[in-house]
Amino acid sequence: MNLFTQAVISGLTSGTIYALLATGLIIAFRTTRVVNLAHGESYAIAGLVISASAGAGLPLYAAVPAGLLAALAFSIGVEALLLRPRADWPVSTLILVTLAAAFLSRGLLLLAFGTDPASFKRLFASPPIRIFGGIATPQALWLIAIGLAACIGTVQLLMRTRIGRQLQATAENPAAAQLLGVDVNRARLISFGIAGLLGGLSAVLLIPLVSVDYQAGLGMTLRGFIAASLSGMKPMNAVLGGLLLGLAEALVTTYVGALMQDPIVFLVLIGVAIWQSRHITYGGIQRA
Repeated sequence: MNLFTQAVISGLTSGTIYALLATGLIIAFRTTRVVNLAHGESYAIAGLVISASAGAGLPLYAAVPAGLLAALAFSIGVEALLLRPRADWPVSTLILVTLAAAFLSRGLLLLAFGTDPASFKRLFASPPIRIFGGIATPQALWLIAIGLAACIGTVQLLMRTRIGRQLQATAENPAAAQLLGVDVNRARLISFGIAGLLGGLSAVLLIPLVSVDYQAGLGMTLRGFIAASLSGMKPMNAVLGGLLLGLAEALVTTYVGALMQDPIVFLVLIGVAIWQSRHITYGGIQRA
């Protein structure tokens, strides 16, 4: 087995998931200016609902929509029930509200599904395929194809449709967008709905290859946020940011060790924060 090829396959797989999460997080952030720290919960909720539904005898083609709807409902609920009534609060406080939502979700998932890791059958069950000395499952290859297509499709939605232009207008200047007839509250609700569906889709694609438990959400939020930061919080760059993070993780795990994966991720986050902070102004003076 070629270790480098295998690391690249693994990195592209996880990187695609990070790109999906980053795209959703960026869309929600740009319309509200709030980093939704509960974003990864849509991944955990969808995965656990699909696993429980399939385990109860529901066909997978029915369990998957149920999981996606649960993720959609959660994400919309965060915006409509928690953020919108507190729109006049400081952004820093609203970020803490989303963090509280993440911990509340974790507790409810623990009560509902227990502590045991869960998974469900692969959607694409076929023998593994050899690629340049590495091994890839059809599920992983379809994950990469569908995930990247969803990210690109979301960007095209933003750029080429009326709804997308309304979301962009809301992101640029909510007050001006409202004067032009854009329903800002509706636009924000749609952005969180898209984010929830992308988070749910990441669970549909990845969890057949791994397991999920009640506390998986915050870890996915962290990786999605790092990928989003690498992309400059621009949805068109989210694919690149996600793939870079996934490849970096896979190469570190392969050549350094799995124990170094999380420290490297946090170092990347610190580095990105320092790089981005060069634009921060202090007393009207920009620090280069």
